[in-house]
Amino acid sequence: MERVKIGILNLMYNKIETNQNFYRSLTREHSNVEAIYYYSATRYINRKLDPSITSTMRPLDLDELDQLDGFIITGSPIEHLDFNEVSYKDEVNDLLDKLNQLNIPQLYVCWGAMVALNHFYGVEKKILPHKTFGIFQNKILKSSSLLTNISDHFPAPHARYAEMNQQQINDNSQLRINSVNDKGLLFLAEAIDKPQAFLFSHLEYQRDDLQKEYDREYAAHPENDPIHPENYYSPINQKPMFAWKDVQAKFFGNWINEVINSKTKVCN
Repeated sequence: MERVKIGILNLMYNKIETNQNFYRSLTREHSNVEAIYYYSATRYINRKLDPSITSTMRPLDLDELDQLDGFIITGSPIEHLDFNEVSYKDEVNDLLDKLNQLNIPQLYVCWGAMVALNHFYGVEKKILPHKTFGIFQNKILKSSSLLTNISDHFPAPHARYAEMNQQQINDNSQLRINSVNDKGLLFLAEAIDKPQAFLFSHLEYQRDDLQKEYDREYAAHPENDPIHPENYYSPINQKPMFAWKDVQAKFFGNWINEVINSKTKVCN
């Protein structure tokens, strides 16, 4: 089978680990995926990058996008910033415009979903009273091919300080909310007539990643006494549980199926 080429703009702090997480997630049900990893060219224009990054990733180049079958923009730990305060916002906006023009399948994750919804549809971001952090059950509100073979009230990890205005999404005839968690916060929204999916869960996370995120936050600001992730530790041995492993495989497998179907239509 012909390889499926997925571009990933990785805006996360732990880039190499994030690359590995997405690769594992995308290839659990499809072995023919090739991932091309990008970092923001403008964010690091005057900064020296570790060789482990420059040897496995490349600066974002919009001229390469027409060689790709699908594209992912990851999360980024900058939810507290206004979109206009982000130093590489112009680069991201140019990328979004190019993806919209190419009309290839797009998956926007966490902050990536926030900035895309704002850029394309003017949906506003709001800071939550406190971080939503842990494993939560998610209810399916409207069907989606991305949720095929995923049961209602499925577990998924959430880790963010912000949320998008759900009323604005509901009022927009071009958008729909497909799933929310048991706190009423977004899990998945989609564009109705465009191949754009907005995922608000860090579904690419592996078993220990919520613990690692907590450890990073505590090491950076122990005075803030960051919360531990909810519903994450086994009541038997207090170790992290990978409750979303099957959901991860099915969701990303479904998205790759969409990419393959889109590619087939173009070729025909």
